[in-house]
Amino acid sequence: MERIARVSGPRGLRPRGALALLLALAASRAGAADASWRVTSAEVRVLCPLTVGGSFEAKAGAIGGTVTLAPSAVVFGGELSVDLGTLDTGIGLRNDHMRSRYLEVSRGAGFDRAVLTEIRLGEGDPRAVRGKARFTGTFLLHGTKKPIAGQATVHQEGRAYRVEASFPLTVSEFGIEKPQYLGVGVREQVSVTVSLVAEPSQGSEATR
Repeated sequence: MERIARVSGPRGLRPRGALALLLALAASRAGAADASWRVTSAEVRVLCPLTVGGSFEAKAGAIGGTVTLAPSAVVFGGELSVDLGTLDTGIGLRNDHMRSRYLEVSRGAGFDRAVLTEIRLGEGDPRAVRGKARFTGTFLLHGTKKPIAGQATVHQEGRAYRVEASFPLTVSEFGIEKPQYLGVGVREQVSVTVSLVAEPSQGSEATR
């Protein structure tokens, strides 16, 4: 067996060295296959059910980020973030209460933005996902990180992808005081929907 290993490898290279070389080549190819995508347009909508019935919606359009597609791991690296200072409920006073009292955006890093990372989409190569798929991720809000899970709808538009993902969020799990406005409260669980278009970054493997 030792003799065969020596003949199979490059001249002068021992079996362990040949194995190391193969692993290095495999790693470099896997890295080259990663594709970088940038968010070109996006919107976040938060549906807030009220304790007395009915609901209101808060929207934010200041969302962006760059993600890296690693097909073998079904993981998007990088991050998507939304500026919580742009969150709009349609009523000025309610906006002020939401941003300053409950989300505490003035506290800065960890509070002024909501950030989604470690995104896993569907099974197998995410570029092959069409229609509905389950997704998971890690969500940073109000200085607290929690795992989240929900459903996504994926459509290809030319070289870009349009994604709409929704997931439930329990307010108290992120250390946020239960929101109230004019004596009317928001229920414990709200629904978050992220709609975005992602296009290949210039020079990435996705553009080739």
